[in-house]
Amino acid sequence: MTRSGPFPYARYGLLATACLILVLQASASRMLKIDERNMPIPGLRELPWQLGKWKASAAESIGAETEAYLKPDEYILRSYVDEQGGAPIGLFVAYFKSLQNTYGPHSPSVCLPASGWLVTSFRIVNIPVPGRSGGIPANQFTMEKQDQRILVLYWYQNDRDIWAEEFHAKLRLLPDLVRYHRSDVSLVRLVIPMRGSSAEMELNNAIRFTQSLFPPLEERLASVH
Repeated sequence: MTRSGPFPYARYGLLATACLILVLQASASRMLKIDERNMPIPGLRELPWQLGKWKASAAESIGAETEAYLKPDEYILRSYVDEQGGAPIGLFVAYFKSLQNTYGPHSPSVCLPASGWLVTSFRIVNIPVPGRSGGIPANQFTMEKQDQRILVLYWYQNDRDIWAEEFHAKLRLLPDLVRYHRSDVSLVRLVIPMRGSSAEMELNNAIRFTQSLFPPLEERLASVH
């Protein structure tokens, strides 16, 4: 099941309501001054270097300037090569201990266009994964820059929830602070170069890659408690 943009006018009312909730929650969290638990990092570097038919050989860096801007508490950036000759998959996972005092994950739908990529399509897709009967939601973008085209999938995840919409984390901020004394979140992003005009093959590969990635990633995030 997919949802495509542009968004219908009926959603503007929901967006306005969500914005109001965010303002009220921000005010309430400042007034309550809820102390968060000192969370450990999930050990993302322990994620397997071999995922299905894809294998990574070295850790990459987002660069000191980008890291200083994003301020992740932990991240990995790896290029997984298809041993059967298919397109490589770039995996980026960034973990943030708290959303209370920081901006948190920076949406790829913003940072990639800021780097010159033009969005050509967008929808929210549902990816079937082991252990979750309803699958997981993910943002799917196709983008192009000059003669390059890429497929981008990303979602947000912690040990309590998985979502696609950026504002969902802010909506959950106060309830998570009150109930769990935590507001940690991770951004999971896949980038795949496209070899043709259609992203069908790349999407199928991304789904298979996600199905191999999800169990160890879920285990890493569940270790943070």
